[in-house]
Amino acid sequence: MSSRAAKSALLHAFLWAIGLSYGFSDWSVYRQKFVRAPDGWRQYLRGGIEAPFQYRIGNWIVVDWMDRLFHVKPYNTLTMIDVLCLVFALWAVLRVLHSCDRFKNIPSGTGWLATAGVLFLAEYYLAWGHWFQTEVTLPSILFVALSVALVYGGIVRNRLLACFLLVVLGWIQGFIRADVAVILHGGFFLAIIFNRRASVPLGRFRMAATSLLTALIAGCAQLYLMFVRFPNARYGASGPVRLASNIHPDMWLPMLLALFPYWLLLGLIVVKRYRTDTPTTMLLTASVLYLAVWATVGLLDEVRIFLPFAFALAPATTLALIGLLPETRSVPQTAILD
Repeated sequence: MSSRAAKSALLHAFLWAIGLSYGFSDWSVYRQKFVRAPDGWRQYLRGGIEAPFQYRIGNWIVVDWMDRLFHVKPYNTLTMIDVLCLVFALWAVLRVLHSCDRFKNIPSGTGWLATAGVLFLAEYYLAWGHWFQTEVTLPSILFVALSVALVYGGIVRNRLLACFLLVVLGWIQGFIRADVAVILHGGFFLAIIFNRRASVPLGRFRMAATSLLTALIAGCAQLYLMFVRFPNARYGASGPVRLASNIHPDMWLPMLLALFPYWLLLGLIVVKRYRTDTPTTMLLTASVLYLAVWATVGLLDEVRIFLPFAFALAPATTLALIGLLPETRSVPQTAILD
């Protein structure tokens, strides 16, 4: 076995080790949900669940398939989904890292440090994944990470096929957590429209049209679930707007701690110690929009809500931190920037 093949095998072993270790904890959490109500999950497909959880049926469709075809327990199916989503999400963020021009121009001996940094940040964010865990977190993380990887063009060389896959992913995400898809591609669209010099691997006009279409399709999926399939689903006594709850300082601490690498990245950008390429700018735009939505209709101490965006920004965060090292600061800026 060649040295390159050995390194690849070792890296993939790490990815599966992380995925399986997270899945082991998942299995215990999911199993507890079905101890008293083994068939309670069927309400997600029939109706009777409080909004907005009623509208997140994607995982439960798979659970239903596995139950009908192979008689697999629901907690086993949910664990399998999380493990597969996490492994492929880790693979996707590493592909994003290797697609960045800044990574290609850092000293060769620092490449391993960048890879280790992305995996460390992934583990850091995953440590908060069980904080108010839900079954849609890992699929949403995969959706954002894979979408960004497709935008970079490193997975699929054919631009039209990459755009088609982005739309398909957005449609699927519409049945898992539609707000993530709508805001991700809404941020993509705004970042491209307001920057006429944006250089996008998939093409500026093609990317803008794809993001607009994807956001529309995901939004229509949400409207279908709200007004056609589950018209009787209602929010709890607190209602959909949670600004009043988020005013309390005790809601801020989990958010500040869990997203510390994200705040650090924003700080380095503000003080101009790190300049982003166009795909990262698109993702950052979407993340800021999602912060506003999260603070309005979500609870700030439920940090797993924001993890899909923070997780996908792990490559940019790692490169920003590595850029502070003396040996990387000596690299000409013209060689590592868009």
